[in-house]
Amino acid sequence: MGGLLSYLPCKDVGPLRPTTGCTRPDGKAWADVVVKIGGSACTKKATFETLNDVALSAICGQLATLPKEGFSLAVVHGAGSFGHQHAKEYGVSKGAEKAMALSERLREGFAKTRLSVTTLNKHVITALLKEGLPAVSMSPCPFVETSAKKLVGGRLAPSTVDGTRGLLGRGFVPVVHGDAVLDESQGVAILSGDVWMVELCRELGAKSAVFVTDVDGVFTKPPWESGAQLVPEILVDPSGELELKGVSMDTASHDVTGGLKAKLESAAAVLIGAPSVQAVYIVKSGSNAAAQARLNVLPEGVLGTREVFIHEIAE
Repeated sequence: MGGLLSYLPCKDVGPLRPTTGCTRPDGKAWADVVVKIGGSACTKKATFETLNDVALSAICGQLATLPKEGFSLAVVHGAGSFGHQHAKEYGVSKGAEKAMALSERLREGFAKTRLSVTTLNKHVITALLKEGLPAVSMSPCPFVETSAKKLVGGRLAPSTVDGTRGLLGRGFVPVVHGDAVLDESQGVAILSGDVWMVELCRELGAKSAVFVTDVDGVFTKPPWESGAQLVPEILVDPSGELELKGVSMDTASHDVTGGLKAKLESAAAVLIGAPSVQAVYIVKSGSNAAAQARLNVLPEGVLGTREVFIHEIAE
């Protein structure tokens, strides 16, 4: 049975722009759905720079039917086994003490990380094109910068938003990825694909967000371990903290973007920060749940996790 994850609203959700402009001139969303192909759904995370061809092909095949059914989409993908190892080894996420004083080693690590993530991006674009989707890469660096690891100004720059909408308005499928980017405070940093999920959902007026993984939703512990159960509900208290009793938050040693807890917080941030989003789905690549979630549906009895936002809570 699918799990239903509910969220209590946080009081401090950061600066919000007016939602005007998040729809096309005809009132439709710029993108009906924003899909995050997680690192585990496009790579074999335990093996350095190795594609998960089966999972990637499966989700691309499912996404390819959306335009034929009248839905527009934008795609984000994680790095998986491409990028994380270099970023960890060279300390790219930590950056330097001074923005303009990068060590030779840090510059090398930054360059290797970018080469790795853009190589994966080429594979993802190729897989989408193979299925007939007019996918166009949007590589963040050097056009999207951070300051102390946060987006400058807390939001995507208007030029980035306009460019994304321009692609969608012409019938393309924009594809963005987690990346090594320039940082005003520490020289360089890592900008996670999960941040892009929040921003694109908000700026494109998406009705739903889908996080595609290699498992059937959120479990109390790795689903291959004995006793693992699909989590029926997760709450976010007014301070923004996730209530995750009994859920293992172990993070792979090479994952520099924060692991499961960070990803669940990003899913909650989508619901809080993107008023147009009705639900967030966490599903397995190629599954029936993935096929249904892309249409903003997760029927009873289908394995998967659906997150919904409770808009009104008594003080």
